[in-house]
Amino acid sequence: MLAGMLSVTQVAQGASTEIKKVTDIIEENESVSCGVVSQAETKIAIRVKLDRTDGRVIELVQGASVSRILEVVASERGCGIEELVLVREGEGEPLTLDLSADTGYPHQCRHHVHYLGEVKVTVFYQASQEGREFKRFEAVKDVLAWAIEAFKVDASLATELVLVRYKQKDELPEREHIGHLAGKDSDLALDLVRGEIANGSCA
Repeated sequence: MLAGMLSVTQVAQGASTEIKKVTDIIEENESVSCGVVSQAETKIAIRVKLDRTDGRVIELVQGASVSRILEVVASERGCGIEELVLVREGEGEPLTLDLSADTGYPHQCRHHVHYLGEVKVTVFYQASQEGREFKRFEAVKDVLAWAIEAFKVDASLATELVLVRYKQKDELPEREHIGHLAGKDSDLALDLVRGEIANGSCA
């Protein structure tokens, strides 16, 4: 009789264990479908330029705010996120930080991180100088176009002129952002000079 009772008890315990396993599986499936348990997260790779030499790829979880890029850079630089702006290449205004890197986000476009505020650019040409403020995401080509007009350079000579850092010789790339040249500074000095010519000399 006792053996029979033990057998019934064991069967009941076994059934209880199986029911618990099934219940656990159902709860786990419900949690996944409701988003309680995170599934594999899709990441978006964004090319980011921080200065003239520092370019890298920062990965964002799909749907995350682009402000995450500034959080990473601010942490590295020891500054506040409010001191930085994020710009997509070719666009004329900084991105709003509540923008999400969701499906369809143009992540293939290079992004630029700059400090906040404009840069006072002073250009020296022959015995003269001119100054003007530029947005940090404006490019060297924008300064060059302005300088040629400001110094009233003859059209026949204008195509030979380039910009270099003050008292240096290396021609600056026309697409380089002013902010990457200035860094944290709010002033930038440049020389307007004749670039490389046929015989290889410079003026």
